[in-house]
Amino acid sequence: MSETTTAETVADGAAADEAAADEAAADEAAADGAVTAPADASGLGTAITTAYSDALADVYDDIYPGTPEIAEYLVTLTKPGASVLELGVGTGRVALPLADHGFRVHGVETSEAMLARLAEKDPEGRITPVLGDLVRLDLERTFDVVLAPFNVLCCAMTVDEQIAMMHAIARHTAADGHVVIETFDPSDHHVQRKADVTTRPAGTRGVVIESLEVLPASQNMLLNSTLFLDGAAPKSSSTVMRYLWPSELDLLAAIARLELVARYSGWQEQPFDGGDGRKMCVSVFRPLA
Repeated sequence: MSETTTAETVADGAAADEAAADEAAADEAAADGAVTAPADASGLGTAITTAYSDALADVYDDIYPGTPEIAEYLVTLTKPGASVLELGVGTGRVALPLADHGFRVHGVETSEAMLARLAEKDPEGRITPVLGDLVRLDLERTFDVVLAPFNVLCCAMTVDEQIAMMHAIARHTAADGHVVIETFDPSDHHVQRKADVTTRPAGTRGVVIESLEVLPASQNMLLNSTLFLDGAAPKSSSTVMRYLWPSELDLLAAIARLELVARYSGWQEQPFDGGDGRKMCVSVFRPLA
């Protein structure tokens, strides 16, 4: 038998042993009543979002303002100095105000360009940056709060990816911790039948033109952005999101053994009544006992 054939035989045997171990683990989990994330969550949404974030990292803060009200809300939710895991930390427009309020923050991001901007804004290193896939994340520890702001969950573009991300959120949440997820009310978008085009200023440097198209059957949104900066050639980038209804979010949370404890249409705990695509949806969950 050749060395190559021997190596292939060993590799095949190892693969078979690994598959058997995975099957045994799955059987054990099923016997315990546990619910596991889909094994085939592709992470395609992560790849698309990463490319989109890389393209806009240099002007992201010019397009989107900071939101210190998120930190002000978390102060009312948990204890001083609590640990926070932020998914989609970006350039730190949420994480840095959290650190200002005394929170110990880990920020997960798929885009190296975004983390480079965060490092520039955080020379003291108050935020612990993590470069990783939000769908498959496992830091082998828990946090007092897991925060998914700005439609991060919608960046998972398939149902399987969203379920897997909810499992990642749940396994990083302390038994007495909270999960805070910000999405948007999809009511207006779901009935949108043609592209919606908007123009945003990029600070004083230029503008970004965004075209949003909706695929209601799959609940996907195609966002195409073209950046026009003074003295530079136009630069285009695209991403795909999957919107979800509040009731659908509750179902995904239940699959990951999280229960809804509050829902608001803003960070000042405004009542949420649905039916208005201009409103955000801030949902607060706790782990089931």
